Amino acid sequence: YMGSVPTMSAGGRGVNTPGVKKLLEAEAKAAELVKKARNQKQVRMKQARDEAEAEINAYRSQREQEFQRKQTANAGNTGDVAAKIKKDTESKLIDLEKSVTDNKQQVIQKLLDIVCQVDPQLHINFAARK
Repeated sequence: YMGSVPTMSAGGRGVNTPGVKKLLEAEAKAAELVKKARNQKQVRMKQARDEAEAEINAYRSQREQEFQRKQTANAGNTGDVAAKIKKDTESKLIDLEKSVTDNKQQVIQKLLDIVCQVDPQLHINFAARK
């Protein structure tokens, strides 16, 4: 309360008591201290927010660098893995071609034996009609 000092009337004359004046001064001083404390709190909150943001940015930068480093390291491995897969595939294809060449005549002979071996029988439905 920052208005004029209230006066009390005692028998028609205005009285300014020192106690009321002292209370008003204390109230003004308290209001100023509260205002100052709020300003300091705002400053501290802004400072804490800025520090947290800087810490987050530093952490993000560190993790990004680590990610880039790992990605670069794995890029070299990817080429090695692709070459190994290609080599393994070629090796397996060569093995399969050799197996086909080695077993071709046996398979042809088995197929001819099965096709040429005929065992004539009446169909089950024909036999059931009798």
